[in-house]
Amino acid sequence: MAVYRTAREIDFELHELAPLPRPERVWMADPAEFDVAYDINPHMRAEDGTLKRVDRALAREQWRALRSEFERLGLEVRTIPPLAGHPDLVFCANQALPLPSAATHDGRARFVRSNMRWPERRGEVPHVARALAAAGLEQLVLETSERLEGMGDGLWHPGRALLWAGVGPRSSVEAWSALARHVTAPVVLLELIEPAFYHLDTALALLAEDACLWLPDALSPRSRALVERLVPRRIAADPREARALLACNACCPDGRTVLLQRGCERTSAALRAAGFTVRELETSEFLKSGGSVFCMKLLA
Repeated sequence: MAVYRTAREIDFELHELAPLPRPERVWMADPAEFDVAYDINPHMRAEDGTLKRVDRALAREQWRALRSEFERLGLEVRTIPPLAGHPDLVFCANQALPLPSAATHDGRARFVRSNMRWPERRGEVPHVARALAAAGLEQLVLETSERLEGMGDGLWHPGRALLWAGVGPRSSVEAWSALARHVTAPVVLLELIEPAFYHLDTALALLAEDACLWLPDALSPRSRALVERLVPRRIAADPREARALLACNACCPDGRTVLLQRGCERTSAALRAAGFTVRELETSEFLKSGGSVFCMKLLA
């Protein structure tokens, strides 16, 4: 399918695209190994320059609370076991990109393995791939060695077969172009321009077919125009909350209920004013490593 870079190129309307059912299953990775053990994003160091310290017992508590919220919303939760020496495995949105059956040429669900930028995280990929394969998903191998970081940068539009694809710090145009040849869904490229927003899921949360939560300043002007062209209801996150609390790393599994980090008061008020139910969760330990609600799950 085609790759779109500017709003002028858009030659479709959302309602014309194939329906895409919401996922009924979510994967989460056991946080037993979670820690801040190295520096690969701007969130990992304290003001004095040292790596932030993690309370593992508190992290597990927060992880369990998020799992309970997914289950309360009717999702089946499957757990990926921990992997020694891989503290960021818990951010399991990153190691693979599921391809729903509605977006493949033969109607069979698949997944694409990520090619991670940082060597510290590359060992997570085969571990997650084995879990997905054991669950019956077939792997699609791309004809490229370019970087691609799963659902951190690849966001399926709620209700429609459309893939939003982040490019910049972690995923490349070339990788998305290679993927586009294997899907029936349009691939819309969004350029990330601020280092603190290194994955698309830190700057854009797709909430419903007609609505998103976003931080416009994290995207290039032409990418902002793409979102404005295709999403009628755009809720702007508070910039301070987006930077300090990763407000845009939210998740809306049912199109009505938004799960996001506790303390995002202005962003939560804007979401409620737009008709969404907000469920605030504490992910403070995971924020130390640059992740929150959306990062901690893989919808497949």
